[in-house]
Amino acid sequence: MTATSPRVQLVLDEMERHRHQFEPFVRSLSQEELATPVPDTPWTVKDYVAHLCTIDGLIATGFQAFAGQSSAPPMDIPVETPFDIDDWNQAAVEARADASIDELLDEGARHRADMEQVFAAVGDEQLEIQVPYGTRRASGLPDTPVALREILWAISLHDPTHTQDILRALPGRANEPWVKEWLASVPVDTVHPDIAARRA
Repeated sequence: MTATSPRVQLVLDEMERHRHQFEPFVRSLSQEELATPVPDTPWTVKDYVAHLCTIDGLIATGFQAFAGQSSAPPMDIPVETPFDIDDWNQAAVEARADASIDELLDEGARHRADMEQVFAAVGDEQLEIQVPYGTRRASGLPDTPVALREILWAISLHDPTHTQDILRALPGRANEPWVKEWLASVPVDTVHPDIAARRA
């Protein structure tokens, strides 16, 4: 078995440390907090949790060709043509409206394992491949080529990025010392600007 590239291992380690913080944060939320709408979005706090527990499955299936993999199963939400990530995310979230937090986190763990397996098989030569990034009508921006390594790194920060969104609905939670310390440790300025401008 080929060893994981040290560059990819940085991504895997970053993802893991944030998921270890995200899961207890989510489990600490009350039903009332989970139902709170997030300002300036169509989603509630629970919807953001559902998003973070489903998107890894789409990423795993979409990126496995770069790693010569085919083990990640297809998601229950089909990929339409033309594709828009916002449409797919909305459909995935709506399909899980009745799921419990335990069910969402269990599903998220399965998709995360598939995605980690795909990422672990990516070699240094694939990291420099330019990949079209965007696929969001809402951004008003065209797709742009970005190195795969930049996309993988941005994905590694997905949990804390959307935790910041959740905290706009639950500002009191942002004052909890461990939440403040976790989010203060996130290297948000390392995300490629073209990705940051188009991110869902």
